[in-house]
Amino acid sequence: MSGRHARPDPWADGTLDSLVVLVGESLGYACRTVPGDIILLEGICTLPVDMRLLRQLARRLPRDDWPALVSDHVTTVVGAIEEPLDLSDFDLTQHLLRTRIYPAENDNGVMAARPFAPGLIEAVVVDTPTAVRTVTVEEMNGWPVSGDSLFMLGRANVRADGALQHDEQDLRGVRVSVLHGWTFYAVTHLAWLEEYLQIGPHGALVVAPNRGLIVVHVLRPHEGGPRARYRAAAAAVRELEAQALRAYEEGPGSLSPHLYWWRAGELSLLESRYEDDTIVLPGDFTSVLTTLPAEP
Repeated sequence: MSGRHARPDPWADGTLDSLVVLVGESLGYACRTVPGDIILLEGICTLPVDMRLLRQLARRLPRDDWPALVSDHVTTVVGAIEEPLDLSDFDLTQHLLRTRIYPAENDNGVMAARPFAPGLIEAVVVDTPTAVRTVTVEEMNGWPVSGDSLFMLGRANVRADGALQHDEQDLRGVRVSVLHGWTFYAVTHLAWLEEYLQIGPHGALVVAPNRGLIVVHVLRPHEGGPRARYRAAAAAVRELEAQALRAYEEGPGSLSPHLYWWRAGELSLLESRYEDDTIVLPGDFTSVLTTLPAEP
C-alpha cells in the first residue's frame, strides 16, 4: 500500500490516548494509564478503556474520524455503567441475553462465565441497542433461570440472530472455511459448528482469533500413506497458525492467537513446535491422522 493511501498507525503516537483523556475529562472523569494498555476513567466509578481494542478500530478509519470514534466508544462505556439497566424483570430481560466469548483473563470472578475452550470463556451478556455488558453472578442468581439453562438461552438467542457468512478459501493450497460476521458473537457459533460443516472422525483445525472470525480446516485424509497425511496436516497447521496470529493482532476484539483441534464437539489446543525449519505435530494428533482409515 502506498504512503499516500495508507491508514495512519494508531500505535505511532499518543493521539488516541489524548483523545480518550479529553473525552473522559469532559464527562467528569480523571484518567490514568495502567498496565495492559488500559486507561482507567476514575469518577463516580472506575471504568477501563481497552486501548488495544480502540487502536484496532482506529486502524480501519482515517485519522479525521478518530475523535468521533473515541467519543462514541468512551460515552458508550460510561453510559452503560452510569445508566444501569433494570434487570429484575426476567420476562423482559431474557430476550436481550446472549453468550459471548472472551479471553479467559477477562474473567474477574464477578461475571457469569464458564470455560469455553483453553484460554477462552463464555459469558452471559445483555445486548441493548446502545451497549453490550456482562451479567454478574449476583444478577444471575436473582433470576428464575440460572446455570446451564441460562447459557442455553443465551446461545439460542445468538442462533436466532441468524447464521454467519460462510466462504471457502485457499490459504496457499490449504482449503479453509471462513465463518464471519459483523457481530460480537461470531465465535459463539463454534458451539454448533457441525451445522455449518460436515466434520468426520479426524476433526478439524480451528482458529478464533477475534470476535468476528472463525477459520476452519476440516481434516479429511483421502489418500496417501502416513507421511503424505502428515505433510498435508503440517501445511494446514502452519497456515492456520499464521492466519491466527495475523487476525489476532488486527482485531477488533482479539480473542486467541492459538490453534485448536475440534473433535467430537470439543476444542483442545494443538501445540506444534519447530525443529530447525520443520514443524513437529503433537503425538496424539499424529496418531489419529495415521491410524484412522482415510475417508471415502
